[in-house]
Amino acid sequence: MSASSLSALRTLLKTYLDTPGFDRVMSKLQLVSASPGKIVCELKVDEEHTNNLGTMHGGFTASLVDTVSTAALLNTERGAAGVSVDMNITYMNAAKIGESVLITAQILKQGRTLTFATVDLVNKETGKLIAQGRHTIHLGS
Repeated sequence: MSASSLSALRTLLKTYLDTPGFDRVMSKLQLVSASPGKIVCELKVDEEHTNNLGTMHGGFTASLVDTVSTAALLNTERGAAGVSVDMNITYMNAAKIGESVLITAQILKQGRTLTFATVDLVNKETGKLIAQGRHTIHLGS
């Protein structure tokens, strides 16, 4: 992906996340790299992302799966988002305040009306898999 395309995707992602609604919890999400149907983002876990145990909240993890897989979908030839049909997350390790998480979303298959994506959240320092998500998105007719 060219530098100008990556810049355009960063701008699109920033616009998408700079809303008065719920998506503003993603304001610290940083785009690292992108190729067609694949996005890598990074997030440093902050207090606003955590539960009462000081680790990344499971609901926030699910929101990351949703948001980053949608960005990967926007970065396909079709270039349009959809609505979630199904999403599941397997939680394997905790991420603590101050740790950096790499979030990699990959479009597995894009059909006429459905898209299937996978998302891995990995601790940048240790390489441990924090969570893995699957996301099915309806694209409309």
